[in-house]
Amino acid sequence: MKMSSARTVFVGVMFAACSSAALAQYAEKTAKDKSPLPAAPEWTESDTNRDGYLTKEELIPFPGVLKHFEEIDTDRDGRISKDEYQAWRDNKHDH
Repeated sequence: MKMSSARTVFVGVMFAACSSAALAQYAEKTAKDKSPLPAAPEWTESDTNRDGYLTKEELIPFPGVLKHFEEIDTDRDGRISKDEYQAWRDNKHDH
């Protein structure tokens, strides 16, 4: 069964209107939100050797954090302490 031309146009207009409204709501919400921070590692699960630090290898499941490793590792010891990580997150939230 074929749709009439008028019905096809009506469905298209309704779809466009709904899509535009959803896009406007999303744009308004994201304009208010700050840039989301990368997923945070669950320290107790990520610290596989239980030394209290996270290494690049331990952060492989968290690529969003891993790509900032050198920035987070402020003392350049090749591992991230909880304090270094928290300071980085606090700094990122301020901007």
